[in-house]
Amino acid sequence: MSFLQRTPFFRLLVSLVCGIVAFQYMELFGLTRLILLIIAVSLMLISYFFHQSAQAYSLRWLFGVGVVLLFFLMGYFLSARKYQQATFTQLDQQDVFVGRLLAAPGEKNNSMACKMQVEGIYAGTKVIKEMSSPALVYVAKDSVSLQLKRGDILLFRSTFQRPSGAMNPKGFDYAVYLANKGIRATAYVRAGEWKLISHQKGFSLQFWAEQCRYKLLQIYEKLELSKDQFAVLAALTVGYTEALDPDVRESFSHSGTMHILSVSGLHVGVIYLVLQTALSLLFKKTKWKFISAVFTVCALWVYAFVTGLPPSVVRATTMFSLVAVGVALGRKSQIYNTISVSAFAILLYDPNLLFDVGFQLSYCAVIGIVWFQPKISSLLYMKQKWLKWWWDLTAVSLAAQIATLPLVLYYFHQFPNYFLLANYVAIPLSTFIIYLAVAFLILFPVSWLAFIPRFLLKSMLWLLNASVDFFHDLPYAISICYLNFFQLFLLFAVLVFFSFYLENKKYWSLMATLCILLGFVLSHVLVHYQTSKLNQLVVYADRKHTHVNLITRHHHQVITTDSTAAFLSASNYWEKCKLHNPEYKIIHSSGFFSFQGKKILILTDSLLHRKTTHTPIKTDFLIIGNGLKPRAKELLSCVTPKNCIADQSISPWYVDQLRESCRAKRISFYSVAEQGAFIYDFKQADP
Repeated sequence: MSFLQRTPFFRLLVSLVCGIVAFQYMELFGLTRLILLIIAVSLMLISYFFHQSAQAYSLRWLFGVGVVLLFFLMGYFLSARKYQQATFTQLDQQDVFVGRLLAAPGEKNNSMACKMQVEGIYAGTKVIKEMSSPALVYVAKDSVSLQLKRGDILLFRSTFQRPSGAMNPKGFDYAVYLANKGIRATAYVRAGEWKLISHQKGFSLQFWAEQCRYKLLQIYEKLELSKDQFAVLAALTVGYTEALDPDVRESFSHSGTMHILSVSGLHVGVIYLVLQTALSLLFKKTKWKFISAVFTVCALWVYAFVTGLPPSVVRATTMFSLVAVGVALGRKSQIYNTISVSAFAILLYDPNLLFDVGFQLSYCAVIGIVWFQPKISSLLYMKQKWLKWWWDLTAVSLAAQIATLPLVLYYFHQFPNYFLLANYVAIPLSTFIIYLAVAFLILFPVSWLAFIPRFLLKSMLWLLNASVDFFHDLPYAISICYLNFFQLFLLFAVLVFFSFYLENKKYWSLMATLCILLGFVLSHVLVHYQTSKLNQLVVYADRKHTHVNLITRHHHQVITTDSTAAFLSASNYWEKCKLHNPEYKIIHSSGFFSFQGKKILILTDSLLHRKTTHTPIKTDFLIIGNGLKPRAKELLSCVTPKNCIADQSISPWYVDQLRESCRAKRISFYSVAEQGAFIYDFKQADP
């Protein structure tokens, strides 16, 4: 029996995924969809009418093609419906809105990020327009907004706008990120511009799950842990990550142990194995297997409930619940079919999750562990139990890293070099911490019994944080590597063809692996070649600072008002072009620069304020930054540029004024705030 015959849901999943992807990149008109639907139904009917004829076997493929087309259209339809639900029409005009919080607010530095369902527009005391559109609303942080909870209904005055896309080359596309979460509008609400109308009404499973998690966090606070220890414990056990500092996130990320702070398959798998082991001792008879499965499934969903029902835990719990039911029915679980069923069910509920990084990483990790772990484990045979445990842990870590490596490099552009050593320490410690946390919560009402798990829990958390910091601080803790989408595709193709070779030992699959790997290497060589011909002037987008990048082949200089902000804005572009570390020049005042024979004036202060001249200064580029607001006519009477660039720190009203003045003098004008980073390629401009 072939793989596709053993995993029928895999074929359905592929069809559904193709439909979801098709919606993102192409438009199928209504007539086209109708024709495809008629073809699908017709193929299925033809196979039904001929199922008892002599041609039934030769025509069996018709039914399969019809089903594939049907689920392709289903994926397209579900994505289209999700898109329509997220459409927000009331943009760029101030109104009074009413909205209901869909989740607990996330605390930011100066605001509370509230995912809302905007339900209408108010005028006076009446709703003049009903709506049902999700949006992200940032409410100014104060003592009142800190008390907001899921289900609260707010009345607020604000102006909704479309989220901004990637302003810098290869930068983070915030608009796409929110769109994949079903949000296409954002707004900011100042203090005093909103009021709470009512609290949660009716029953909401998600609300009570979050309340349960909040109660557990209150118990954790009684442990008197340090801030970092509390944040790690909350993230590790109940998936509460809002308390994690950026430094803690960086330490876990650079050491390769960030996965233990994201409650997902690892945590659910640990609980499943513990339950299976314990229940197998209690219910040894076959007739009790069904009760054991029911208890296991209920316990898994209780844990998912306690963590607040995040998507990562829901999909892991769904998968392990299906495994538990399969074991109870006495059927050998086809793990790939189980994985396909869970992914299929989740994408039916929310097709946008296909583009969620966590969704992609978790399923790649699970598939990698299932496929590669047995093969890696079989390379060495260990007689001693402790050595076998050590090798099994190594095999699991290697398998997960191999499968997720392409995505990690594509999304995060870095690879933790000491991940294997760090996981030898972090995974056992995190497992013990989960057990001790459960013991503490059980024994908490009896203080003298809870003393031992409390002491051990604090010690384990200190040891975990100290060990992660140790690996983070080691030299060469991470390797930087940028992948584009084509290289991501090639790397996954290498894994697929090499896996096929390991399974079937076919010579052609090994040759295909080597050829694709050669293509992957050549693609990196091509990037280096393109960079060797690079001569660019780049003005990056930043709301507070000015960054001008002068690039000559692999070497480049950054003229900036803040080097840290410049790195955050431009590092992805530098990695994509394989550029060396830049030379920073911090500027505190305006200045003239020369590059590739061109004169550049970077204006960041009042150098030309109330200045006049009979002979204007001629420059090739005038870059205005640092939030300046000089009079446009006065400025252009002192300087005559060929190109005038206003960076993102310049106010919109002044950008409009400057644009009109440049148009009158026939000067090329560019607004970074409106058009994204300014890139001038000298090779293309001056052949």
